[in-house]
Amino acid sequence: MIKKLLHTIIEKLFGFSYLKQLYKRNYSNPELQNNFWKKTLEILKIEHSLKDAERIPKQGPCIIVSNHPFGILDGLIICSEVAKLRRDYRILINEELSAIDHIRDYLFPLRLDMSKDAAKINIKSKNDTIEFINKGGLVIIFPSGEVATSERLFKKAVEKEWKPLIGSIVRKVNCKILPVYCRGQNSFLFQLTGIINYKLRRILFARELINKSNKKFDAECGELLDCQLFHKMNNSEIAESLRSETLKIVNLH
Repeated sequence: MIKKLLHTIIEKLFGFSYLKQLYKRNYSNPELQNNFWKKTLEILKIEHSLKDAERIPKQGPCIIVSNHPFGILDGLIICSEVAKLRRDYRILINEELSAIDHIRDYLFPLRLDMSKDAAKINIKSKNDTIEFINKGGLVIIFPSGEVATSERLFKKAVEKEWKPLIGSIVRKVNCKILPVYCRGQNSFLFQLTGIINYKLRRILFARELINKSNKKFDAECGELLDCQLFHKMNNSEIAESLRSETLKIVNLH
């Protein structure tokens, strides 16, 4: 009884209950699978712009890499734009999102823990990603695997180092790579929580999405890159090079 009550309080306090209600009210139509991402942004009244979106290839193999300032919103913005242009896309992302029926088919899940099961799932998703790209598909990847966080109180959130996983994928495909930079960061509460207890931030993701309602967020595409430019680098070098290419977009204007 106490456990159930505590669970209910936590769901209401951190926004999970609100998102569940929105889901039940608005996602009964199976056609939403065409652009679940766009519908979610509309329901939450979140506006966005993606500068130079015409650089997203309408066909052919491609990897989109992006910084990860928000946790959920950045994925919604990029996926909503890609879904306007093509259906053969996937997103390599946290396994927890596969619980959402409307987007499960578009996900290659990653487990963030260090268990043997996680390793098996992650290897499969990496191989599925490589195969999907080599067959002409587009995959969206947030190579940091973590949301940007302030290292000190009142300081700007910092994009985490990008994992070598992106390098191990790039070296086995022949495709274009499009860097995308999403502007902004999560709330002060999120940053403070990250300083106090890094893992505790995850329970704030729903709240962070809700508190962005009635606001506008901007993102920008960089120049298309040929993955062969990176094939002579090792995995870590590829990750760092692509991170630099993405972060420099903010300084171009």
